[in-house]
Amino acid sequence: MRRLIAAFCVLLPMLAVAQINTLPSAPHLLVKGHAEVRVIPDRFTIRLNVDVTDMSPNTAREKVEAHVRQLFNALDRSGSLKKDTQASSLSIQPQTDYEDGKSVFKGTDVSRSIDATFDSLDKLRAFIAAVPADKEVQIGSIRTARSDVDAISSRLRSAAIQNSKDAAAQIANDYGMKIIGTYAVSEVAPDFAYGVQAGTWNGPQVLQSVAVTGAVAPPAPPPPAEMSAKVLPPALRAGTQLMQQDIYAVYLIAPK
Repeated sequence: MRRLIAAFCVLLPMLAVAQINTLPSAPHLLVKGHAEVRVIPDRFTIRLNVDVTDMSPNTAREKVEAHVRQLFNALDRSGSLKKDTQASSLSIQPQTDYEDGKSVFKGTDVSRSIDATFDSLDKLRAFIAAVPADKEVQIGSIRTARSDVDAISSRLRSAAIQNSKDAAAQIANDYGMKIIGTYAVSEVAPDFAYGVQAGTWNGPQVLQSVAVTGAVAPPAPPPPAEMSAKVLPPALRAGTQLMQQDIYAVYLIAPK
């Protein structure tokens, strides 16, 4: 009996997927609800890589630690968010190169990386100006984000659901039908047997797809004034980010 129960529990996720990817025999509508909004980032995360190679492992380690201390001091002065600052542990490995077809030992490579987040572009700019000019310290990447991404995603999901309901009601009404129930709902595009597959909902098979834009997120502050390309590379200019949410639903319908 325990084996049967365990086997049934394993089958439950498979049955749920089958439910989403099948269609009812009763009359129904396939509807995609969509919501999107453009937001101005308010979090800016920079990755710093410190890499030193030396014949002496201890010398390489000391140089890396010295660079890291300088970077943390600069981060504190520039107002980075301490709770969102992380540093990797030391990575130590031999550095080799090929010369005349032979592997030649070049020393011990010691490295660490730091991820630090700022809540304004001006603070990030001030920090970059304070980064010591050294070939052993490099800016690896810069990422932008929103601090309230979860709240925005929740509002987008609600807007996409409402969009799906409104679209289904309009289509059903135009065909002299009414919505009598919901058969399946998913945030992932289903793969139906007769050809409507994930990634193709924007094609001619889609019955209804309406973009909902507007005040989904709270008003964002205006972007900072344009800065000289000599001071700040284009990748650091604020710009905007597109956030969107899709809902795929199968509604049961009947004549009015």
